[in-house]
Amino acid sequence: MTLAARPIAMTIGVFDGLHRGHRQVIQATVDAAREHGGMAWVTTFDPHPDTIVRGLPPRPWITPPEEREELLHAWGVDRVHVERFDRSVQALDPEGFIDRVLGAGAPLRVLVIGPDFRMGKDRVGDRAYLESLGLRRGFSVREIPFLTQPGGTKLSSTLLRRLLEQGNVEEAKRMLGRPYALRGRIGSGAGRGTQLGYPTANLEVHPEKLLPAPGIYVSENRFLDRGSRGLTYVGSAGTFGPGPVRVEVHLLDHPGREPLRGKWLVTNLVKRLRGDQVFGSPEELVSAMDQDRARAAEYWSSEKEKGGGG
Repeated sequence: MTLAARPIAMTIGVFDGLHRGHRQVIQATVDAAREHGGMAWVTTFDPHPDTIVRGLPPRPWITPPEEREELLHAWGVDRVHVERFDRSVQALDPEGFIDRVLGAGAPLRVLVIGPDFRMGKDRVGDRAYLESLGLRRGFSVREIPFLTQPGGTKLSSTLLRRLLEQGNVEEAKRMLGRPYALRGRIGSGAGRGTQLGYPTANLEVHPEKLLPAPGIYVSENRFLDRGSRGLTYVGSAGTFGPGPVRVEVHLLDHPGREPLRGKWLVTNLVKRLRGDQVFGSPEELVSAMDQDRARAAEYWSSEKEKGGGG
C-alpha cells in the first residue's frame, strides 16, 4: 500500500445497507478529515466477515460493494478500501490490520468507531485498546453513539434486512433516509408484458443484491437521466409456470418509442401494493394489474396532497 501523504481519518466496518446510523459514523469521519485537512477513508469488507469468523453461509448484500462505494463517495468519502476478508486478515491484531490497509507509518490521525466496535484477532481492539494504540501511534479515537428508532431500537443492518424481507419498504426508507433501490442494465424478456398491455423493463440486478419480498411495488425510477413513475414487480411470474425470480419495471411515463434494452435503470421502491400471486389466466393477471395501477395513482395523489410528490 502506498503511504498517503495527507492526514487520514478512517472508519472500519461492513456498513451493509448504509442506513442513517452508518451515515452518522461516515459523516463524523468526513468531518474529522476536514478538520485535519486530510482524507476521509472508509475500510469495508467483502465477503462479510461472518462467513469466515462464524462460518455462516453467504447472504445477499443490501448494498453490494460497488454500490456501497458509490454511495460513500457521494457522501464525501475520499477513499474506499474494500478488504478481501479471509483467514489471514482474521489473524491480524489491530495494529497489523491498520498497517495492512494504510501502510506502515501512514499518518492516521483519527479513527472513528461505534459503541460496539471491536477489531483484530479475538476482537481485542475495543475502544480502550485502540486509544492506547493511538497514544503510541499518534491518532485519536472518536466514538459515535448509536442512532435509534422510536422506542429505542438500534438501527442495524439486521433490522433493515428483516424489513426488506417482509417487503416493508416504507419503514426501510425511514431507516435508510432514502428509498430502497434496485439497479442494473435493462435486458431482454419474454415479451409477455407488451402482449398484455403492460410492457416492462427487465432489470439485470447484481446477483448478490438482496431482493425484497416478492410482490408489486410503487416505484420512482431513473433512466436516461429522466424520472418516471412506475410499478416494479419482484417475483417468478408463476402465472406462466415456474421460473427464476426477476425484477420487471413498468414505466408509466415512458412513451414506449425509445428502446430501453441495454440502458441503465434505477428503480426506487416506495410502497408495496401486494404480494406475488399466481393467477388462473392472463386475463385475471391484467385485471389485477389494472387495480395495481389505480392504487398507485391513489398513492401519488395522496402524496401530492401531503406535499410529498409532484
